[in-house]
Amino acid sequence: MGLTDYRALLIDCDEVLVDRDSGVWAALQPLLDSRGGRPDKEQVLAEYREVVWALYPRFAELGFSGLLCFAHRQLAERWALKANWEEGMSFARSAAGWSLFEDAPGAMLYLRKFYRLLVAGDRDVEDRGGLCERLGIVADDFISLACDPLQDADWLKANALEPAEILLVTRPSARRQAITDVCLIGRERVKQPTPCAAHYCINSMADLVAQHQLSLRR
Repeated sequence: MGLTDYRALLIDCDEVLVDRDSGVWAALQPLLDSRGGRPDKEQVLAEYREVVWALYPRFAELGFSGLLCFAHRQLAERWALKANWEEGMSFARSAAGWSLFEDAPGAMLYLRKFYRLLVAGDRDVEDRGGLCERLGIVADDFISLACDPLQDADWLKANALEPAEILLVTRPSARRQAITDVCLIGRERVKQPTPCAAHYCINSMADLVAQHQLSLRR
């Protein structure tokens, strides 16, 4: 299928629309200051992602803030540091202020003229409204990562969609299997690999807009 043939985009929130890594790095600075030295940013973020992934089976119990709070505590233990729960919750609440990538608002504004935009991510209930407003979507179109609308027959029927009509817009490092076409947004890559590991390999949301515009002219 071409880009103009899909009816909906299912877009990963973090690292596609929201600059999670920059937000996490900034929020970890008090802990890293206690650690001392010159920590490698990519190593720190890799450790963060590792502990968060290991905690995800407890998501229903912990919620998003609880998961981040426990991740902060586990990172402190890994680095032989002391951190109290107040510091952990401060880290967790930083998620409400994680910034959007510069191209995200404009891309969402353009793409919603052609697609239904669904955003997959996890946030506390009190933070979802503000994030949805920033992204220009309604609350019902923000979908928890604990759900998979592509395999939910009732959701698909209620929304008059088929999996083949939905393009998954995700990042190369995402640990998820897809039963539909995939577009990889590789923001950290200077050049996308050849051949592409998905149906589309694109550098940014702005480039996705540009590719869609090219498709309209064909």
